[in-house]
Amino acid sequence: MKKILIAVDGSKESMFALNEYMKKVHNDDKYAVVIHCAHYSISNPEELAITRDDAQTIKDILQKDEQRISNVIEHIETLLKQNKIPGEVVRLEGKPESAIISKAEELNASLIVMGSRGLGTIRRTILGSVSEFVLHHSHIPVMICKCESKNPLTF
Repeated sequence: MKKILIAVDGSKESMFALNEYMKKVHNDDKYAVVIHCAHYSISNPEELAITRDDAQTIKDILQKDEQRISNVIEHIETLLKQNKIPGEVVRLEGKPESAIISKAEELNASLIVMGSRGLGTIRRTILGSVSEFVLHHSHIPVMICKCESKNPLTF
């Protein structure tokens, strides 16, 4: 079976890409590996000055993040089962752009599927675009799905 890597972060754009894969690309010779790069509200806890009160606040934030991440993964697993798509969901850590490319290469994936947030030129220049990075640095074909803002899918 051909392995197809689908990158999701729980956003409407990434869920749109997953749905497009399920509706338009998937067939019996494909195995979906859906990866979710965990995103945390606190990206660098070492930079925080922690008091006893702050420690509990940080703990609460991290617990909420873990629950949100678990919910996204469970939702994707349910979607795969409901649509009878053979596959698995894999949680990854780190920079999404690097994690996506590394995992695709490790799997010897035939295709990477991902959504695009449609950032404007200035925001994309400042923030960077994960989909653009993957498109330009991957040796594996990349399918970028862009949903219309009129009909977004939500999670």
